[in-house]
Amino acid sequence: MSSFAFAQNYMPLPDSGVIWEVWKQSAQVWQYNSIYIPDSNPDTIINGITYHKLFSEEVDVFNPWPDPDPPYFIDPYYYAAFREDDSGHVYFIYPEFFSLGPDEVLYMDLTVQKGDTIKQLPCLSTATMFRLADLVVDSTDFISQGPYLRKRIFLRDLDPYSFEIYNIWVEGVGNIAAGLINYVDNGWSELNFISCMSVFDTIYYDGDIDLMPYKPGRCILPYVGINEVDIDISIKVYPSPAKDYVVFETVSNLRGAVVTITDITGRPVAAFPLTGEKTVWQTAGVNPGVYFYRLQTREGSSSGKFMIAP
Repeated sequence: MSSFAFAQNYMPLPDSGVIWEVWKQSAQVWQYNSIYIPDSNPDTIINGITYHKLFSEEVDVFNPWPDPDPPYFIDPYYYAAFREDDSGHVYFIYPEFFSLGPDEVLYMDLTVQKGDTIKQLPCLSTATMFRLADLVVDSTDFISQGPYLRKRIFLRDLDPYSFEIYNIWVEGVGNIAAGLINYVDNGWSELNFISCMSVFDTIYYDGDIDLMPYKPGRCILPYVGINEVDIDISIKVYPSPAKDYVVFETVSNLRGAVVTITDITGRPVAAFPLTGEKTVWQTAGVNPGVYFYRLQTREGSSSGKFMIAP
């Protein structure tokens, strides 16, 4: 990814080696989506124009932690294709079976300024019922990430009866509410945002709109390839109560192991891979209280709880 230059030169969305991981929550269900460009044959030509293919992989988990039902897996499927031009316009084109017509639609326009209006993307489940309301640009600014400066655009739904929802475009990232999925289509009104975005094993976005820190590691879709049977995994979690950090210590290096942390309401707080026999999780910005952890490995899982002190 090239560094940002002030002018009409925008940091493009990555065209390979990328995963946008999104999680959504309704009253009873968590849904995890990974949107990615395939490693092999990533491009397709439609009407003589080259697009990047997008695939979606989903996991649905019913009932909140700490006692969820078994996860429901949806095999990867072709979701759409996108292209981007040098002027900061990103276009989508959907497969024919979505019945949205053969024409491409504007997904994102980084050239807009405060007061401009744009059209929402077609909504897959309601495309034949009604047209979605226009969006207006409330404001724009720039956020920094290491050597990069990314334009951020705040959008507001002009439908006076719509509920308030995040709709923010970030240059080189996409919609923070949905990555490269049209979140409106899903009807998930409670929570919906990117939990992770990685490009060639470097995390460029991990759910923090403002900081967007660099981190090593690759987005991992929860539950995929995981046996959901509790097993006796020797793990120490300390200190408890914790203050600035929590250590997850195992007797051996568990390859592919992932720790998921939730609060007492079942809301996901963090998810990260174990990086060795000792993995330290920094608690900066996390409210005091009781938290549950779940260690997930290819062999099974183990869970427990700990406390963060004021």
